[in-house]
Amino acid sequence: MSARVPFRRNECGATAAEFALIVPVFLALIFLTINGAIMLSAVIQTHYAAERAARCLSVNISGDCTSDAIDAYAKGFYDGPALTGMVFTALETACGFQVTGSGSYTLITGLPPTTVNIGATACYPKI
Repeated sequence: MSARVPFRRNECGATAAEFALIVPVFLALIFLTINGAIMLSAVIQTHYAAERAARCLSVNISGDCTSDAIDAYAKGFYDGPALTGMVFTALETACGFQVTGSGSYTLITGLPPTTVNIGATACYPKI
């Protein structure tokens, strides 16, 4: 009987093959989780900036809040990841002063860039 192990029963490279199959899936899940958290942060910060701007228009104690200057005012409260084309606009509607903010977030991947549109709307009643 031969002391050599037949080729079909040799399991020397099984761990390396399994590792090579699992690593891409694991890395993709990690990067998707990171991108999802960053996008969620952008959405939350856009909502916060829109709410602060709508409240400023409604209360306007100092007289500094005008519909023309609301874009710069809201951007001052935005503290999230960089959004391309971010703009805040104000309208006077039935609910009061409505501020809408929008921008595009570019996903961080090793693939061609993918952009996701992010937007938020806040309405604050007139006081």
